[in-house]
Amino acid sequence: MRRTLLLAFLAGALVPACGGADAEQEPAAVAPTTTEAAPPETTTEETTTSEAATPPPKPQAPAGVPAFAAGYRGWTKLNAEPIPPRDSDPHNGTKNVYVSQPAGPDGVFPSGTIVVKDATRPGADFTGLIAIMRKRQGADPEHNDWVFVEFTRDAANARYELQAEGAVCWSCHIGAQDTDYVFTAGR
Repeated sequence: MRRTLLLAFLAGALVPACGGADAEQEPAAVAPTTTEAAPPETTTEETTTSEAATPPPKPQAPAGVPAFAAGYRGWTKLNAEPIPPRDSDPHNGTKNVYVSQPAGPDGVFPSGTIVVKDATRPGADFTGLIAIMRKRQGADPEHNDWVFVEFTRDAANARYELQAEGAVCWSCHIGAQDTDYVFTAGR
C-alpha cells in the first residue's frame, strides 16, 4: 500500500515538472496524504511453540505436604485478618485458613473440599505448620467424612513431617461440629 501511494504521488508530481501538463491546468489527482499511522502489516509467518506464551507453572505443594494441597494460598481465605496465637493453641502461631470450595447453603462443605490452615510460629519468619482437613465421601461418616492431618517443620528449608492425624485432630474439632467441624466457617 505504501508503494502504491508513493508511485501515485511521484507520478502526479513529475507530470507538471516534465512539461507534460499545462501549468494552468489542475494537477493530476494524487492520493491524499495523511498523518495517520499506516495499518499494521500482515505477515504469513507462523508463531512457533517457543515464541508462544508459556503457561505459568502449576503450583506445587510444599515438600512433605500432599499434592492435593498445592496452590492453597490461591483458594478462598476464610479469615479476614490473620488469626493471632492464643493460650493453649494446638496450632500455635499466627494462622490463615483457606478453603478449596465454599460451603453449601446449609453450611456443610461438599465432598472433595479441602481446608488448609497454615501458621507462622511465634518468633519465626516462615510457615512452620500446615493442618489439612479433606472431606472424602465415606471416609469418616461419624465426623462428616473429614480426614484430618497436620504437618510441621522447624526451619524454612526443612521438609514438612507428619505431626498428628485422626482422633487427636477431630477430638478438638468436635467443638465446631455445628459449622461442619470448621472453626473459621462463618467468621
